[in-house]
Amino acid sequence: MHTTDITSREEIEELMQPGGAAALIDFWAAWCGPCRAMAPHFEKAAELMADEPVEFLKVDTEKHSQIASAFNVRSLPTIVVVHDGEIQDVMIGAQDTLTLKRAAQRVIDDAEGKGFIKKLFG
Repeated sequence: MHTTDITSREEIEELMQPGGAAALIDFWAAWCGPCRAMAPHFEKAAELMADEPVEFLKVDTEKHSQIASAFNVRSLPTIVVVHDGEIQDVMIGAQDTLTLKRAAQRVIDDAEGKGFIKKLFG
């Protein structure tokens, strides 16, 4: 298993502090068909990025609705990309493995100072 379930408010608070890890957070629910369809893609992207400094986290919105509300999640699945306690990107709807892997690589590049603006202007 290359993904981790967020099961407490404290875990998300730690992630969202300055200096927090780079992560993709999958907000999902068991009753959500697109969430179930995307789950193997999320797991595969996490497996492909296992050696990289990015976490793949999951939040079951049925069990942790307060966390979903705090992130203003209105549709499922929603992927929230975070780093250093800041939301970097939000993707709504099911995503494929390649899209998830690219989002993870973008947040890693930004964290390492190799982001788009840095590439443009040095």
